[in-house]
Parts: sequence; C-alpha cells; structure tokens
Amino acid sequence: MKRTCQVFILLFVLIIGATAANLNQYLPKSINGWIASGLDVYYYPETLRKYIKGRADLFISYGFEQILSRRYKRSGQPDILVEIFDMIEPKNAFGVFTHARENIDESYGQGCQLLDGAILFWKDRYYVSIVSVAETSETKKTLPKMAKKISKEIKEEGELPEILQWLPEKDLIPESVFFFHHYIWANAFYFISDDNLLNIDDETDAVLAMYGPAESRYYLLIIRYPTDSKAEEALGNFADRYAPEIKNTPVLIVEDEKWTGAILDHELFICVLNGPDKKSVGTLLEGVMLKHSGGPE
Repeated sequence: MKRTCQVFILLFVLIIGATAANLNQYLPKSINGWIASGLDVYYYPETLRKYIKGRADLFISYGFEQILSRRYKRSGQPDILVEIFDMIEPKNAFGVFTHARENIDESYGQGCQLLDGAILFWKDRYYVSIVSVAETSETKKTLPKMAKKISKEIKEEGELPEILQWLPEKDLIPESVFFFHHYIWANAFYFISDDNLLNIDDETDAVLAMYGPAESRYYLLIIRYPTDSKAEEALGNFADRYAPEIKNTPVLIVEDEKWTGAILDHELFICVLNGPDKKSVGTLLEGVMLKHSGGPE
C-alpha cells in the first residue's frame, strides 16, 4: 500500500511537471540584460485567489487551467513580471483579453493592449501579461522585445469564437466587442439582472458589443444556446422580467425614451438594449439574423 502511494505521488509530480514545461517553454531565460530570478511559480484555480485576489474571479469565470509567473531581474533596473495563463481554449483567452482591450492593436499575438509599463496580449489558448514594476527607458525597450519573443514561441493561432461572425458591422465599435460565457459579465455594459436570468453557463457563448455614436451608445447582446428550447426559455425569462409584450412585439420602449428589442433565431437569443429609436433597434436585430442565416448584411 505504501509503495502504491509512492508511485501515485511520483506520477502526479511527473504529470504536473510535464504540464508546467508546456508553459515555461514559451518564456526566455534572459532578455536585454534581465535574467529569470528564482523558481517559476504556478497557480491553479484552487490557489489563484492567494496570488491575485482582485482579479482571480475573472480568470476562473473563463475556466483557466493554470498560470506560470516568472520574475526577471537586472541590476539597477526595476523587475519585470511575466505571467502566462493557460485558458484551455482560444475563445477563453480571447474573452479574458476583451476585458483589457481599449483599442484594436495586433502588434503582438492575435491582439494586444499597450499600457504604461505593461503589454497584454492573447494568442491561441494563452493570455500573457508583461509588467515592469516601474517604467524606465530600458524597460520601454525590453517589454516589446519580451512580447515579440513570447508571441513568436507560441506557434499556433487560435480561432475567434464563431458568434463574433454574426455581429453587424455598421456602427459597430470594434474595440468594445466583449466575449464571455459566465452570467456575471452580461451586465458589463448595461444592467440586466443580479441573477442568471438568461441561463448563461459553460455551454453557452455570449457576446456584447457597443453601437452608435459616443453620445447615444446602444448595446447588442447575442447568446448562443446548445438547443433552440434553451433559447426560448431565456426569451421567456427576459420577457417576464422586462415586459411580457416582447414575446409578440420584438421592439418596445422600456423607460427613459429608450428602446429595447429581443428576438430568437433558432438557438440564438438576440437582444438590443438602450436603443435610441425603434428603427435602430429593429435594424440591428435583423442584421444579426441575416448574418446568422448566411445572407448579406
């Protein structure tokens, strides 16, 4: 029995080590005078909150598998911290990235956000954060080199979620596109409900996007369910909470002279919130249905 336990523990360590190696292969040992310092640290869903208390729920909500954290040091310069998150699927890595994106930039990976003292990007199933503790002329040179190196080492590119194909392009704010599959993010742009009114879970893909000019933004929500009946249930819940009439009239005024619309297209629940007028809401709903059917927008 004792020997069986020892063998099991050895196999467990070997499995964890093999998994870890899949992440550290993407990170350089040194770059531009910065050298990896100390041991790589790994965190998993059950331990992530000990590492990043304020941000852990974000990654957990996208079903991440593990994170590698590595610190780089150079004499006379601030530390550089690199984190690479294995999000299991490209759509999850993209979804996490949409929380940080403020503009469209593909300088690194499949999309990146450049900040003061930080570069964030996603590629394939990975989300990467590169941060300098303080910003200097040397870190400004090194962070881009680090991002380019890591991006190059991740050979594969992941596919974007299919649901994005059904977003009408007219009046779309591209950098606002926000992908998720946990109900807490349904309120990202416009409050809908405290609870899981629309039955969003790991089997559903959802996207939010902004439309229109800055002074009168309105919001498109598309949710793809595994079955038509689940989409019908979501529409019923939405109608019960907002207005029963929406089951028969897809577009109506809710409050403050703003228009709301909701409609089904097979497995899709399509909803427009905070619309400026009835025509804009109707046009957006119809645009999604046309793209979903494969017709012209």
